[in-house]
Amino acid sequence: MMYLLRPAFIVGTLLLVVASSRDAWSQKGPQSSRSKVESGLSLRVRIEGRPFEHWTIQDRMHFYDVPGVQIALIDQGELAWIGSYGVTRASGDQHVDDKTLFEAASVSKVVTALAVLRLVDRGTLDLDAPVRPLLKSWQLSDPSSSVTTRKLLSHNAAINFPAGETALRPSQPIPTNIERLAGRAPALNHPVVIDGIPGSGFRYSNGGYLILGQLVADITGIPFEQAAEDLVTKPLKMSRSTFSTMLPATADADLAYGHGSDGAEEPEGWRIVGAAEGGLWTTAQDLANAVLAIQQSSNKTNGFLSSQLARQMLKRQNERWGLGVEIGGAGADLWFQHEGSTPGYKARLFAYATRGQGVVILTNGDRGGELTEELLYSVAAAYHWPDFQVVTQQIIPVDAAALQVYTGRYQMAPGAFVTVTTANGKLFAEVRDRGKTELFPDASDHFFMLNGPQVLFVRSPQGSITELVFDGSFHAKKVDQ
Repeated sequence: MMYLLRPAFIVGTLLLVVASSRDAWSQKGPQSSRSKVESGLSLRVRIEGRPFEHWTIQDRMHFYDVPGVQIALIDQGELAWIGSYGVTRASGDQHVDDKTLFEAASVSKVVTALAVLRLVDRGTLDLDAPVRPLLKSWQLSDPSSSVTTRKLLSHNAAINFPAGETALRPSQPIPTNIERLAGRAPALNHPVVIDGIPGSGFRYSNGGYLILGQLVADITGIPFEQAAEDLVTKPLKMSRSTFSTMLPATADADLAYGHGSDGAEEPEGWRIVGAAEGGLWTTAQDLANAVLAIQQSSNKTNGFLSSQLARQMLKRQNERWGLGVEIGGAGADLWFQHEGSTPGYKARLFAYATRGQGVVILTNGDRGGELTEELLYSVAAAYHWPDFQVVTQQIIPVDAAALQVYTGRYQMAPGAFVTVTTANGKLFAEVRDRGKTELFPDASDHFFMLNGPQVLFVRSPQGSITELVFDGSFHAKKVDQ
């Protein structure tokens, strides 16, 4: 079946490249830099002594079975260009354009955070006051909890993920936000609860953002979807963005369908997730407007947010997270980002706080995250970013028998595992039952992937492996087989 779909995908991709070059936005900024981005995709690691390839966006869309991509590139503090590639669905020939809607998945949380922070700026919400007295339609499980808005925004409130199915097909009964919070039918997820000590440290939680959505609704007295429009999308001229549930009978005509890792369309086109934690339908250009608003607010007065609050947003509240965004780098190279993943869609927002640079990438394929990573390296090379630069690595010899100590399952999050195995004297990692990736040794207990994170295996004092760490920050504990 996929063989029959490929011709439409390839032809649509090629036609869209020609069409997008006529877009008015395409002519802004140096075309040579855009061309470098579009033809400079590569793996993130070059192995010393081996050939090193570069590919075009179209090459890698085909390789990863991703039918459609949108890119919005920010440079010198403004939107430099928009790129639209491929088709909205593998079985059709409708081209992706700069108005095509993609599901932003967890990148939606950036817009949710902006809605919350606007209420803080207005003085109707206190970052550090308990949220329980403000919640009218649903209540936290612990009456004495110290859950605050700041802790919810920074994933530091000890709120569960929650477990259970949250991405529902459009034909299924769609729960309200309160039903999702309560874990009550027709919701298929477990209830959202406090299952630790608020303030004890970072733990990513969709449940925390479902709470924030309800908090916004209860404070404003209107549904979260409408409140987010009033507070964020209208003021920022994000005219193609909505948190409203997208149903087939009323769906926008210019909408990208989701696709699996093999390129097959989602059976009903897309899934529906909780609005505040991942339900935004948007474009790369609209999200770039949000990025610019954050950058400009943090660097001047009279911005979309007060400068003081914007700087708090971009300040680490724990080891990894600011208020609604992940934080990294430092000084002039401080950056903020968010990734998004829901069945059929992968998204990425990355930007610098003061450099006036950034990018938003939206895709409608389950392997879009891998494509997005290669695009980031291409953008970084073309625009001279301090991050996402290709590194050269040497492989050290390791006895095949010594690799056995690393094998096993490592838990990243509830229901999400990394499985490490050996074959033919080599070490492999498989994330969430997707394709195996070889791990190359470059130091004791340290490995790298050609197109993935660095991996450090951590030993106990007795010498057994207890966990692995991705890129020095993301921990996955070893669990029983």
